[in-house]
Amino acid sequence: MREKLLFISAENPFPQDSGGKLRTGNILNILLAKYDVDLLTYSGSKDTEAIPSLTVHEVKRTMNYRKAMLRSLYKWRNCSYMSHVDVDMKEKITELCIQHAYSHVFISHSLLGCCIDIVRRSLPGTVIITDAHNFESGLSAQLARRKRGIAKLFYSLNAVWTRRDELKLMDKTNLLLTTSEQDGLSFKALSFKNSFKVHVIPNFIRMGDYRTNTLFPKEPWIILPGNMNYFPNINAATYFYRQIYPLIKAKVPGIKWYIVGRDVHPEVAALADQDPSIIITGYVDSVADYIRKAQVVIAPLQEGSGTRLKILEAWALKTPVVSSTKGAEGLLYEHSANIMIADDPVTFAESVTQLLQDHEKGVVLADRAYQTLLANYEAESVREKLLSLV
Repeated sequence: MREKLLFISAENPFPQDSGGKLRTGNILNILLAKYDVDLLTYSGSKDTEAIPSLTVHEVKRTMNYRKAMLRSLYKWRNCSYMSHVDVDMKEKITELCIQHAYSHVFISHSLLGCCIDIVRRSLPGTVIITDAHNFESGLSAQLARRKRGIAKLFYSLNAVWTRRDELKLMDKTNLLLTTSEQDGLSFKALSFKNSFKVHVIPNFIRMGDYRTNTLFPKEPWIILPGNMNYFPNINAATYFYRQIYPLIKAKVPGIKWYIVGRDVHPEVAALADQDPSIIITGYVDSVADYIRKAQVVIAPLQEGSGTRLKILEAWALKTPVVSSTKGAEGLLYEHSANIMIADDPVTFAESVTQLLQDHEKGVVLADRAYQTLLANYEAESVREKLLSLV
């Protein structure tokens, strides 16, 4: 009989319609090869897929962003609602741990660190694995630098609270998984005594999810995919619109720019009102279909942490990518070999324009990126390491 594992996630990873959910779902699928898994998550708006060996337990969400921000002031805890899931999940975590006495518990985000104490009260000897997704205190500090006045003070405090909680997390978890060497080094720098717990499991994808028998002709599109309520993506979209997109339009007048992602922030939505060549789709069932049709995927990020699954998806779909250095951070890349890297508006615009006008260069770039993906970021390339750790 196989062991049971408790997998705690604030987001139901199905459907896999964002980078975070893609990572969570892909890790979960690998763990199902070894464990019978109880997934504890918030109730979703769509039915969860029926997957063998997976039992889904849902709790109702009462903690929203406003409540989380207020609670963070007296709990001195990160203001994301994920940092406060103990409000809704405590009772169910305790119930499941008592019923099943799990040998392993997987916590799918560093912001869920408050769940560790709840698990330990019922199962003091269980092995707890935490998947960090990002170095959140660094992200919080980046956000604070963009704010002013009271907001700047609040988010600066938020960065301090998050760093403190990451230190506690390093003490309490048995293993800490990061998406990149850079994030791994950041966590190790927090706590030298716990640095042995840190292991890199890069973001990865399952190629089977991207294969199709349908041919999609390339369109004169560029595309920015991602969750459009995530502040690095919001800032990337507005930066690209102001400083880069006009330079591209001057040389490619018929260009279309697609912004494809859920939870569109008002600042992003306003871009389409100002320019009819910008199409904002909101949530779509298949982001991959849009990436397949686009001639170029852009990742003009100025902030962020971890690695960008949007780039890996573009590599899987053989669509060339132009990215900032920050956007490609953590990935194995070579400028002008498997990706174009540009950190100023003029160079970024020239790189996009070149790929729009030189189809053959885009094909070569995308083919090399595809080989990089297969060698380093496909599920089979990380399966053995992940199962050896968990």
